[in-house]
Amino acid sequence: MNKKQVDKKFNWVVGSYLLVSPFVAIFGLYYWLSAGKFNWNTMILLLAFMTAAQVSITAGYHRLFAHRAYQAKWPVRLFFLIFGASAFEGSALLWSLDHRIHHNYVDDKDKDPYAITRGFFWAHMGWLLYKQDDQIEDAKNAGDLVNDPLVMWQYQCWIPLGIFMGFVLPGLIAWSWGDMFGGIFIAGFVRSVINHHATFLINSLSHCVGQQTYSDTHSARDNLFTAFLTFGEGYHNYHHEFASDYRNGPRWYDWDPSKWIIKALSYVGLTYNLKTIREEIIVRKRMQMKEKRMRKKLEISNFNFFGSQDFTVLEQLKENMEKAFKDLSRLRDQYQNLTKSLKIHEKGFNMLEANLLQDQINEAQAKFFDYVSQWNLMRKRVLAYAGA
Repeated sequence: MNKKQVDKKFNWVVGSYLLVSPFVAIFGLYYWLSAGKFNWNTMILLLAFMTAAQVSITAGYHRLFAHRAYQAKWPVRLFFLIFGASAFEGSALLWSLDHRIHHNYVDDKDKDPYAITRGFFWAHMGWLLYKQDDQIEDAKNAGDLVNDPLVMWQYQCWIPLGIFMGFVLPGLIAWSWGDMFGGIFIAGFVRSVINHHATFLINSLSHCVGQQTYSDTHSARDNLFTAFLTFGEGYHNYHHEFASDYRNGPRWYDWDPSKWIIKALSYVGLTYNLKTIREEIIVRKRMQMKEKRMRKKLEISNFNFFGSQDFTVLEQLKENMEKAFKDLSRLRDQYQNLTKSLKIHEKGFNMLEANLLQDQINEAQAKFFDYVSQWNLMRKRVLAYAGA
């Protein structure tokens, strides 16, 4: 790439900020500490603004605007757009468009904007240093975003909004206790750098380090470290398999504060239509990956497994599990079609039929999970015998 090409493509606004802000943050932090300006109120302000910005990116930009994993009333959308701007990761419109392309073409060097196949630095932040000239063209296929007046308002003014929310406001707040410098540089620049690189690690570290719990057809990994940094985004293998789920950590104990916030807001009607993936689909994916790993371990061991009685038992349990899964899916579809076509209080609605179907679903679900449990116990037994 010659100099003319670099000058044409380099994003001077975003690139300059990304490259300079860490040095400004380090200088500000050094001066703040060496001059004896440390203040606990400013540290609390840093945590408050960092949390607001990070949640606005994870629960807002990502799960709400990019994936439509749930819907939210205008006060919630406005909050996410205002504090999302303070994260200085661009507008929700362009952020979401880039992310949708990433999911459609993950790991494709030519089409994925931040493909890990182009290197760790490129996926982490290198791609942001260059302009994406065709982004607005992509917006034509994103009517849900373009038709949201709040999203388009933020798109038009996210830079001045981000400057005010990210630097001016924390400076004014900290001024009330005599630490405007700390408000601007600590709750502003230091916070901004932390927010940036926490989010960027999802595109880089979570695509090369961690567990492929649900699929190995793409590079995304489940990574607890990045989940902690980003309020739950680190369960990235799950997310790439089930992008429409409002949860990134599907189990109740998975560290995913963003899902807890979204769920909590639903209790007061501020979020609704929260999308989730059926538990049996999730479990089936986990079982398929466990089987892959088991086979790999057994292939390199001296244990004579394939063709053995244990192998036959496992295959039979797997066959039973698949049959139970199909039966359960069929019953769920029947129930869904029934409840869609008829309303509970409408004349002619057969409540008895619905109740019978629900009972059959419960029975089929219990049978499926019983086979899963048996298969999993047998798998552990075989691996223990093989010493794998």
